[in-house]
Amino acid sequence: MADNSMNFTPEQKKAITENFPGNALVSASAGSGKTRVLVQRVLNKVEHGVDVDHLLIVTFTKAAAKEMRDRIKKGLQDEVNQSNDDEQKRNLVKQIRKLSVAHISTMDAFCQWLVQKDYYAIDLDPNFRILADKTEQEMLRDSVWEDVREDLYGNDEDGSFARLTRNFSNDRGDDGLTDVVLSLYDFSNANQDPEAWLNHLVDLYQMDDNITQSNFYQKYLLPEIQNKIKQAIGIFKQAKQEFLDGALSSRADLIDKDIKKLNRIYDRLGTATWDALYELFNPFKLESMNQKGISKKIDDSQKEFQKVAMDSRKEAKKIIDKIGSKYFFAKEDANLDVIKQAEKLVKKLVEVVQTFSKRYAAVKKQKHAYEFVDIEHFALNILTGKSEDSQEIKRQLQNYFDEIMVDEYQDNNRLQDAILNAMKNQQHENMFMVGDVKQSIYGFRLADPGMFLEKLDHYQESDNKDTAVELSDNFRSVKNVDDFTNLVFSQIMDRGLGEMDYTGNAKLKYGATYYGNSVKSNANVMMYVDDNSKDDDENLTLKPDTNSEGQVRMVADQIQDLIQKKMQIYDKTTHEMRDIRYGDIAILEPTRNNNLNLSKEFLQKRIPLSIDGGESYFKTTEVQIMMSLLQIIDNPYQDIPLAAVLRSPIVGMDENEMAYLRINHKTGNYFASILDFYHHYPSQEPNEFGNLVAKKVQLFLDQLKDFKDFATKHELSDLIWHIYSVTGFLDYVGGMPAGKKRQANLHALYERASEYEKSSFKGLFAFVQFVKRLQDKDDDLAEAPADIETDSVHVMTIHGSKGLEFPVVFLMDATKNFNESAEKNRYVLNNKLGIGIKYFDQSKHELLPTLQYVAIMAAKKNSNLAEEMRKLYVALTRAEQQLYITGIVKKNHTPETETKDWERAYQSPNMVLDQSMRSGAKSFMDWIGASLVRHPNYYQDRGKVDATHVLSKDPTNFKVEFVTAKDLQQPGQAGTTSTSSDQTLKTEQIDQSQIQHIMDFKYPYHAATTTTAYQSVSEIKRLFDDPDNIQLGSVSESRNMILRRTRYNNTTFMQPQFMQSVGQPNSMEIGTATHLILQKINVKEPINQDTVAELLAQLVNDKLITPEVAKKVNVDSVVKFYQSELGQLIKAHPDRLHREVPFSLLISAEQIFSEFENDADQKLLVHGIIDGYLDLDDGPVLFDYKTDFVNPKKPDASVEKIIDQYRGQVNIYGIALSDILGKPVKDEYLYLLSNNSLQRVVPKK
Repeated sequence: MADNSMNFTPEQKKAITENFPGNALVSASAGSGKTRVLVQRVLNKVEHGVDVDHLLIVTFTKAAAKEMRDRIKKGLQDEVNQSNDDEQKRNLVKQIRKLSVAHISTMDAFCQWLVQKDYYAIDLDPNFRILADKTEQEMLRDSVWEDVREDLYGNDEDGSFARLTRNFSNDRGDDGLTDVVLSLYDFSNANQDPEAWLNHLVDLYQMDDNITQSNFYQKYLLPEIQNKIKQAIGIFKQAKQEFLDGALSSRADLIDKDIKKLNRIYDRLGTATWDALYELFNPFKLESMNQKGISKKIDDSQKEFQKVAMDSRKEAKKIIDKIGSKYFFAKEDANLDVIKQAEKLVKKLVEVVQTFSKRYAAVKKQKHAYEFVDIEHFALNILTGKSEDSQEIKRQLQNYFDEIMVDEYQDNNRLQDAILNAMKNQQHENMFMVGDVKQSIYGFRLADPGMFLEKLDHYQESDNKDTAVELSDNFRSVKNVDDFTNLVFSQIMDRGLGEMDYTGNAKLKYGATYYGNSVKSNANVMMYVDDNSKDDDENLTLKPDTNSEGQVRMVADQIQDLIQKKMQIYDKTTHEMRDIRYGDIAILEPTRNNNLNLSKEFLQKRIPLSIDGGESYFKTTEVQIMMSLLQIIDNPYQDIPLAAVLRSPIVGMDENEMAYLRINHKTGNYFASILDFYHHYPSQEPNEFGNLVAKKVQLFLDQLKDFKDFATKHELSDLIWHIYSVTGFLDYVGGMPAGKKRQANLHALYERASEYEKSSFKGLFAFVQFVKRLQDKDDDLAEAPADIETDSVHVMTIHGSKGLEFPVVFLMDATKNFNESAEKNRYVLNNKLGIGIKYFDQSKHELLPTLQYVAIMAAKKNSNLAEEMRKLYVALTRAEQQLYITGIVKKNHTPETETKDWERAYQSPNMVLDQSMRSGAKSFMDWIGASLVRHPNYYQDRGKVDATHVLSKDPTNFKVEFVTAKDLQQPGQAGTTSTSSDQTLKTEQIDQSQIQHIMDFKYPYHAATTTTAYQSVSEIKRLFDDPDNIQLGSVSESRNMILRRTRYNNTTFMQPQFMQSVGQPNSMEIGTATHLILQKINVKEPINQDTVAELLAQLVNDKLITPEVAKKVNVDSVVKFYQSELGQLIKAHPDRLHREVPFSLLISAEQIFSEFENDADQKLLVHGIIDGYLDLDDGPVLFDYKTDFVNPKKPDASVEKIIDQYRGQVNIYGIALSDILGKPVKDEYLYLLSNNSLQRVVPKK
C-alpha cells in the first residue's frame, strides 16, 4: 500500500516494508520524510492484514497525533478509490472506521486511557481529573510545600533542617531550598522508580580517604581532566608548528618541553595522590621564552608566526590553569571534610523531598486530581504490578499490539521508555522507533536523548537482531541550505561535544532535486554594529536606541527589501516560481525577549506580523500597568509600581508633576510624599500648576480607596473588571496601536484571575506573589492572541518551529549568550549522576564547591552545549530556500575585533575544531563564525591565503556583512539634522486638489474589510435571527445562489462570567446537553426512559454536564425522537448513521453577501458540525435537532418561523455533505424536540 507518488530511497523502503526480527530504530535527519515513512509503514501493515487499532502509535504532541491520523485516513481513502477488489475495499473501509478508536495519541493520552480502563489493578479511584492548568499545579505544590516546611521547622530538634535551609538560602530569602526540593521532585519523577533514584543520590558522596583511587574520581573526574590536558597538548603542538614554520626552532624546542611535562602529568593522573596532583597544578609553569640562546631578534616575516604561536600558547596555558582552579582548588583533607558535610546535607535533602512527595501525593489523592506524570506512573504500576490483574492486563496488551510505533523517540524520558518496554511482545520484539537525536531540544522537559544514542550504537552492531535504519536525504531544502548546515556541523559536533559524530549518514544529503536550478540560494550572516560615532549620530534621525532595536530594524528592512524586489521563490504546490509573500518568511529566536521590539518596529513599517505564543505577556505595557495597580492596591508603599501607575494613562502625571510632589517631601517613600501633599496643599499661595497636580492626586487617592474597599468585599476577577469600568482603561488601550491585542491581553488577565480563584487559592496578595514567582522563573503567560493575518511574517522560538518549514528563515539573535545561570546555583542536577551541591561553611561564611558539584556541573555544561547545538541544527534546517542569520556586534567592539575570536579557528588543521574553542562558545554565532573562517568565501574576501585545505573545495555559498545605523537610514533621511520625524509643511506646499482626490478615494474592496474570511454556520445563522440586523434572506441549494446579503461580523469579547446569569440553566445549556445525549446514545440498544436516564447520569458523573442541567433535559422528547419516522429509520440502519460530523466549506463571498456581487475573487471559509446523517443507498438523509420553543397556541406559525430561521444553516449543511460524499443529499430535516415533530426543510425559491 506504499505511496507511489514519489520514489522512496532504499532506506525508506526498508523502514516501510521490512518485518524486522527485533526492534527497529529509524534515525531520520531533518527533511528526510520520517512522518511520511511512519504513515506508509502503517498503511503497509494494514495491507498485510493488521488492523489499524492493533497498532500503538505514540506521538510527541496532540497536533502530531491529529496529523498522523489524518494522513493515515487519507492514505486509506486513496487506496479505496484506486482498488478494484471488493473484499479489499471492504477491509479498507473497516480500517477507516476503526481509525476513530485506533491508539494514535501522545504518551500522556495513552496512559490516561490505560489508567481509566484498568484503574482497578492498582486500587485507584477512577473519578479523577488532570491538573492540566499550570497555575493550579504550581499553587497546589506551593501550598503543600509551605505546610511541609512549617512542620519540618517545628520538629527540627537536631537543627538539620535549619542547616539545610541555610545551605541553599541567600541574603534575599530562603526560597533556594524550595527550588531544589521541587526540582529534585520533578527529576525523580522522570524515572521509573523515583524513590530509588532519590535514595541513590547520597552514594556519590560516600568515598574513602584516597580520592584518586575512588570510583567517583576514576569514573567522573579523571576522564574530564584527561580530556582537558589532551586539548592543551593539541594546542601546544599547533604553537610548536607555528614556530617551526617561522624558522623559530629554539622556541619550538621550549614548547616541546612544555608538551613533555604535560604528558608526564597525564601519565600520573590515574595513580598519583590527590595532593601530589595539587602541587603539580598549583601553579603549572611554562618554560620561559627568555632563556639563554633564545634570540630576541626576529625579522618581519617571522613576527606573524610568533604572534600566532604565542596566542596559542596562552590559550593552552589557560586550559591548564583552569584545571588547577576548577578541580585542584583544595588539598585532599579539606576536600574530604567538605564532602562528608555535604553528604549529611544530601541525606537530609532526600528525606525532605520524600516527605514532600508523600504529602503532595496524599493531597492530590484527596482532591482526586493528578499531574500527567502521576498518570504515567499509574500506567507503569498497572503494567509492572505483581497482582494477577496487572499480569493479565500486561499479557493482553503485549498480544494485542502488533507493533508499538514511537515518533520523536529522542524526546522520551526513562519513565516513558519503561512503559513502552513493558508492553512490547517478549517473544518477538516489536518496537519501531523514529526520531532524530540531532533535534532533541527538550532537555528542560527532562527528555533523555541518551536512550536514542545508546540504541543507535547498540543496534548498529553486526551481531544484533535489532536494526538501525538511517535516513539522511533532505527533501525539504535547496542544496545550499544543506551545504551550509553541513559546513557548520561538520566542524562543531562530535561525541566529545555534541554527543554524536556529525559524519557519514548523520550529514544531510541533498534530496530535493525538484528545485532544479531555479532557486538561487545564499546563506547570509548579518551583524548589526553600533559604530559609536558621535559625528554620525548627530546626522541620524532614526538611530535605534539600543543594539537590539538595531538588529530588529535590520531584519525588518531586509524583509521589506525582499518583498519590494519581489524575490522569487519556488512554490511546492504549483511547482512554479512566484513572488515572495510575507507568509513565506519566518523569524526564529532563541528566546522571546525581542518580541516587543519586533511588534513595535514591524507595526511602524506596516509589515504584518504573527507572533506565536508571545510569552512576553507580563512585559506588555497594559498588563504591567494593571499588575502595578494591583500591587499598590495591596500595598501602596511600593515606589516602583506606584510610579508606574502615576505615569500611566490611569492617573496621567508627567515627570514634572511627579518631581513637584517629591520636592515638597524629599524623604521617605513616595506614597508618603503624595499623602503629605494631599493633606497640606496649599501650604502657601496656590498656583495653577499645583492645582492641576492636586486634582490628579485627589482622583488617584479616591480611586485607590474605592479599589481597596472593593477588594475586601469582592473576588479578584470582579476587582479587575471594576478597575476597567471605573478607569476606562480597557477602552483606552483599544485606541492605542494594536488596540485589539492589548484589549485581548487585559481580558486574558481577568480570565487568569478568575481561573486562579477557581483553584481554591484566594486573595489579591497571593495572586500578586504568584505572578511575581512566574516572572522570577521567566515562566511568563502566553500573550493573548488577537486577529492575525494569515499572510504575515511568522515569529516563533526555535522550540516552537520544530517540525515546521518555511521558504525563508531568519535566525535572529544568534549572538545572544547561552543561559549559564545554572553555574551560579548552589546545586546542579543530572539524571545519571544525581545532585552536586556547594557547601556553605557557616563558621567561615564561605561557600565551597564539592568535587561532586564540579563533576556534575561539567557534565551539565556539556549536555547544555550539546542541546544548544541541536537547537541550532533545528533552526538552520527549517529553511527551504533562503537562510539569514543575524546578530549584534558586542558593545564597544568593531567588526574586526568581533571576527578576531572567530579567526582563532583559522589555524585548526582538522575538520572538527578544537574542543576548547567549541566548548568556550557563548552563542550560536561563536560556532557559526568559527565554522566560516577557513572557507574560501571568507578568507579570500579578507585577503588571507589558504592555510588549510580542509574546506578548500566546499561548495557552500554564503556572505558575512556588518550593518551600521547609518546603513539603516531610509532614503532621503541620511544626513538630515532634524531630531523629529514630525515635519510641518508650509501651506503653499500643499496641493489642495491632491488632498481632495485622496479624500474622495473609495476603497473598491470595502466590503472585505468588515468581516473575517472564517465563519461558522452558527454565526451566519444569526443573520436570520435578528430582523434588526439585516433583511431576512434564503439559502438556495444551488452553489451559485447562497445567501445574497450582508456578512455577519462579530468583534465583541465574551461577557465576563460575573455579568452572566448564574441561576437556573439557560436554554443553550439544556440544548447542548440534549445534543450530547443524542450524540452518545447507543442506537443499537433499546431506547426508553431508563436508558436515557442512565446515560444522563453517566454524563453528570463524567462532569460533561451539571446536575442542574440534567434535571431540565426533556428525557421524554429524546425517547419520542427514536419513535418517530426518522428515529425508526436510524434504528433500522445503525451502521449507516454518522453523528457530529465536522466540515469546512470554501465558498465565494458573493454567494452569501450582497456587497460582494462584483468581487467574485473574495472567498469565505465556512465551518460547522452536522448533527447527523444516514448514508442510505438511495441517497443521504441529513437531520438537525433543535430545542427551540414551539408556541402551543400558534404551533403552525411557530414551526414555520423556526424552519425559516434555520433554513439557511441546514441548506449549507446539505451543500457541505454533498461535497463530502460526492453525491446529492436526498432529504434535509429539522427535528423539533419541544413538540416532537419532524419537519422537512425545502429551500425557498
